[in-house]
Amino acid sequence: MKKTFKNNISFFLVALGMALFIFQACSEDFFNDTAGDRITPDQHYKTFDDLMPSLGGAIAPLQNILPRLIMLDGLRSDMMLPTQNAESWMRDINLHIYTRGSQATDPSDLYKTIVNINEVLTHIDKISKNDPKFNKNIAPQIIGALIGMRAWTYLTIARLYGQTVYFTDNLASLPANLQQTILTKDALVDTLINQLLPYIHDSRFTKIQEVQVGTGYVNNKALLGELYLEKNDYAKAVEYLKIACESRGNDQVMYKIDQSLQNAAWSGIFLNSESVASEVFAVMPYASREGQYNPLAYWFGYDLHYAVMPSPVLMDSFMVQIPAQGTLPGDIWRGVGSTFGLNIIGQVDESTHIFAPHITKYAFDSKDPFSTDIIISRASDVHLKLAEALNRLGDPASQTIAINLVNGGINSMNPKPAPWATWTRNRGVRGRVTLRPRQVPAALEGEARMLFIEDMIIAERALELAFEGKRWDDLVRIANRRNQPEYLADKVAEKFKGTPQYEIIRNKLMTPANWYLPWQ
Repeated sequence: MKKTFKNNISFFLVALGMALFIFQACSEDFFNDTAGDRITPDQHYKTFDDLMPSLGGAIAPLQNILPRLIMLDGLRSDMMLPTQNAESWMRDINLHIYTRGSQATDPSDLYKTIVNINEVLTHIDKISKNDPKFNKNIAPQIIGALIGMRAWTYLTIARLYGQTVYFTDNLASLPANLQQTILTKDALVDTLINQLLPYIHDSRFTKIQEVQVGTGYVNNKALLGELYLEKNDYAKAVEYLKIACESRGNDQVMYKIDQSLQNAAWSGIFLNSESVASEVFAVMPYASREGQYNPLAYWFGYDLHYAVMPSPVLMDSFMVQIPAQGTLPGDIWRGVGSTFGLNIIGQVDESTHIFAPHITKYAFDSKDPFSTDIIISRASDVHLKLAEALNRLGDPASQTIAINLVNGGINSMNPKPAPWATWTRNRGVRGRVTLRPRQVPAALEGEARMLFIEDMIIAERALELAFEGKRWDDLVRIANRRNQPEYLADKVAEKFKGTPQYEIIRNKLMTPANWYLPWQ
């Protein structure tokens, strides 16, 4: 049964007047089903059962912004192009033109989420005094989940804007002397790591069962690994990304990319994603019957608004893949019919058709596409970041594991490395969809080999995670790491090849300051 963020509590959200960001969080608009059911925090935070609906309500504003984040990622990167039906803000994003205060650059839903989480954290200690169910084993995991989701939200803001307004404590109301703290992305990463470390739970070292707080909440170990990857601490990134995939009992199926979602089943990841427990770490559910609409199917659907389409650059990258069996090109299971579709709209002659490409990844639920969930984090995402960090360690053994995580998985290695004993059913990202392994030239050594493998991993991420909001951050991360703005500029400009916009966009993106949305 599909979950929703329906609940009957009201958070004390406040209007936070700030020099750079002005937003108003209205609890009545976001959380209440009917007027008259609002209660105060003192009345609400009494038992563990009171707390649970608060966890969903706290992150409900993300429902509004996640579709826009998908659009921002695709149009700013090389994933999408606007059609003639596109709205003006979509066309502007594609050309890296940003209007202050537009819906494309508005961060208010992200800040609302932070304030909501702070409000819960402010009152959560009251429950431990009243309800024995909220004990010393459960409480740190619930608090850690809230801190983890707040950290993810802060990181998302910093990735968009290059910096963030940061609340130095659990600010849930507006003090008279609000002192605004601004953190750059680099400073924020260290702050978030220090906040998360006390709440990391590794099930291998304790008998305490990990608490699954809710489908929308990120895995803190995966987030820590991601934060360490941002700061190029590859050993720590490997440590936490690996144990993230060993969460929930570290068995051979959970988050291990085994055969359970192989080939045709791969597209099942995106149908009722909140129920795909072995693959999905965190997902935002939608339910149109509850007024929680996901507009992506409308923007993408060829028979609907059809505002954007997949770029030829992306489609070509799917079409040149080679299956493990046979010689006909094409990523059979992830390409046409799964990530994008090709509608015949005309014919030149008997053998030549004219196609209209459209994005299908959010249209698998044909009966109710506006209730399609948006995945925040899943196993393939974490596996490929793990491969990225392993490769950057630089030693041949780590690079061999990285290559296998991309290709045929730990299952294809003989002998299998001892630290990966529970990964023996791991098929690898390409192996799961039966594609020919990517090859690394034997003659490459040292940095040249490392960069080649890194390019291979990022190319695979573009295929596996297309239209899931990951591409722009990948390009920024690698361009920054290599100190090569042309890495990002060339890839994005490629979708404008043959048009006057090619040089304009490339030149603009050669300046890293232009990679971020305007600071409002």
